[in-house]
Amino acid sequence: MRFLLATLLISSLVSPAWALKTVVVKGDRALIDLEGEDLQVGDKLGARNAEGKARALLEVKQIKNGKAVAAVLKGQMSADLTVAKIGGSKAAAPAKAAPEKAGKSKSSWGVTAGYAMNNMTVKPSASSSVALSGSSINASAFYQMPLDGNISARILGGYETLSAKGSSSTVSCSGSDCTVDISYLGVEALVRYSYLRSTKFDAWVGGGLGFLFAIGKSSNVLDTSKISTNQTIVGSLGLDYHLDRKSFIPVQLDYAMFPDNNTSSANQIILRAGWGWQF
Repeated sequence: MRFLLATLLISSLVSPAWALKTVVVKGDRALIDLEGEDLQVGDKLGARNAEGKARALLEVKQIKNGKAVAAVLKGQMSADLTVAKIGGSKAAAPAKAAPEKAGKSKSSWGVTAGYAMNNMTVKPSASSSVALSGSSINASAFYQMPLDGNISARILGGYETLSAKGSSSTVSCSGSDCTVDISYLGVEALVRYSYLRSTKFDAWVGGGLGFLFAIGKSSNVLDTSKISTNQTIVGSLGLDYHLDRKSFIPVQLDYAMFPDNNTSSANQIILRAGWGWQF
């Protein structure tokens, strides 16, 4: 046990901050998710508990498909222990375990699919109006870049839609319901502030503007000849969940407000999710 403690004490000075993930422990074998780390058969791994105390010494026996099978040489291994490589050429870290922090932000790109909940009020005349609602789908690509510290920018572009229908006793439409169905080529520019960051996720709030160019339109309550471009004011909440050092899952909730005019007003709540890659 003294050998185990001495070995892991030395390893705390040279082990990388990026911890490996223990998938399952069975007997004297542990399955480890490498999470992008470059390990070799024969490498030694140290396991510590949440207080940073040494609990086990392991040796990599087999590597396949980004996972390693490691044998427990000393101590007692369990799935809740933090595992890191012993030795290597990386810069030394303090012996005392430090809180896990996020690395420097990097530029990234990705794709998202969205589900929009639409609300609209149409005023065919000064004395009449009809409330419309509905849902539609969106698809976009995005580019994301760091600006300064926790501030970054995200630009989305792609296919955006606004579909809604409704009826009113004061408004007559050709058909049982008044309908609006518009598709846009849209661009959205957001400035984001990350208020909570770690190696696993980045939680942020943001705001910006959207620019919409109509590419398809139909309505029995609006004059579609006057529909060409539009703008939105956007507020956002989001979470980027990092799967490894390169890829992440972006989740974004937008509230988009169309400026009021003499004939209509509208807003959308859009939930977007997809896949992202860091450069």
